[in-house]
Amino acid sequence: MAGKAMPGHGQVRVLFGGDRHASLAYATAHFGKSLFWQAGELLLAFFLTEAAGLAPTAMGGVIALSLLASAASDLLVGHALRRTLSSVRGAALLQLQGAALAALALVCLFTTAHLPPELRLPFALGMALLFRVGYSVYDTPQNVLLSLATTDSVGRARGAATRIAVSGGAGLGLALAVAPLLVDDGVPSQATRFLLLTVLMAVVAMGSACWLWRVLRHAGEGAAPRLPGSPGAEANPPWPLLGLFFILLVSVPLFGKLEPYFAVHVLRSPGWGGALVTASALATIVSQPLWRRVITGRGRTGLVIAFSTLLLACAGLWLLTAYQPWMALCCAMLLGMAGGGLGLTLWSAYADAAATLPGARIGLAYAALTATSKLALAMGALLLGALLGGFDYRQADNERIIWLMAAGPAIGAVGCIVFALLWHHFSVTRMETMHAKTS
Repeated sequence: MAGKAMPGHGQVRVLFGGDRHASLAYATAHFGKSLFWQAGELLLAFFLTEAAGLAPTAMGGVIALSLLASAASDLLVGHALRRTLSSVRGAALLQLQGAALAALALVCLFTTAHLPPELRLPFALGMALLFRVGYSVYDTPQNVLLSLATTDSVGRARGAATRIAVSGGAGLGLALAVAPLLVDDGVPSQATRFLLLTVLMAVVAMGSACWLWRVLRHAGEGAAPRLPGSPGAEANPPWPLLGLFFILLVSVPLFGKLEPYFAVHVLRSPGWGGALVTASALATIVSQPLWRRVITGRGRTGLVIAFSTLLLACAGLWLLTAYQPWMALCCAMLLGMAGGGLGLTLWSAYADAAATLPGARIGLAYAALTATSKLALAMGALLLGALLGGFDYRQADNERIIWLMAAGPAIGAVGCIVFALLWHHFSVTRMETMHAKTS
């Protein structure tokens, strides 16, 4: 009856296992948090270069340094607050506190364009660092709840699919705002429109984090009873999964970060930029129920290879169709589906692995995951800044943007395939060696 636990003092509310009110609160809170993450992924690079006037290399440095600081703070939060993160109630309160800090810092960050030019770079760096640290306190507790407050592999897969769909919804919400943000004219100014959008995101994030805390604040001190993961999940220890996350996130997000540049400087149409982001986000959202059924009971290594192959095919298709807006739109949708399937596979596998750990170690396990992710994204930001600074992407060499957008998913797909094959080979070899020793 754990999956139908009712609210009350001393009782754990089970996520994605029968308690729909708690599950909805979690999904809403993840939407609020995802708005912040998507703002950093989809909008921040473009805002710093086009609205705040920073050089591409400076933009890359600000994003990369802030992500590195966030990776370090993830590990610190996971270790120093491990006792708080071992209870559902403690994690719920911590994510609310992190939301408040991250909201304040993000709003300040998007005021950078209103400052005198000489102050913009140091101010942007300082606020980006504060935002990323606050985001660590916001992000880690919500991630921990995916393993701490679920009961079995099916619930964790359902939770992972919900998170990815909700994150896609946040990306879709921002996509609807992309077109007016890309145009540097009118009233209010472009910089002011960025700021107003950020204030709205902060209100949503704070409200949803508060709701999750109110729902879970009377939960028991421990975790929900957890059943063993599926056989496919047990074959995937955390460390190889961290490697796959790193490969995926250092490369594939380049496509999304370059979409605004592609719309403005290649298609010369901010409207198509919004359409591309919308198509990708919608595809990620609607494909999650399908992918959740596909991955159930299947080996994770084979799934990684299959989704990576689909990503690679999409990258090739992008090179052939990018100048045709409707075909580019279809390609963006396919990329969103493939990336969503690969992300679901990795997240559900990691949630299963983390759920087998003692409660006090779950927070550190997720801290290691988010730190790895941010190290990868930091490298990607540095690479993006260096690449954009190396050619005239606004005029003569704008077609190179198309090649860079294809290169990200292609490199990530090949890397994931190679890593998955090596992982499978060494796993089989290790099992054969262990069998030989016991024979």
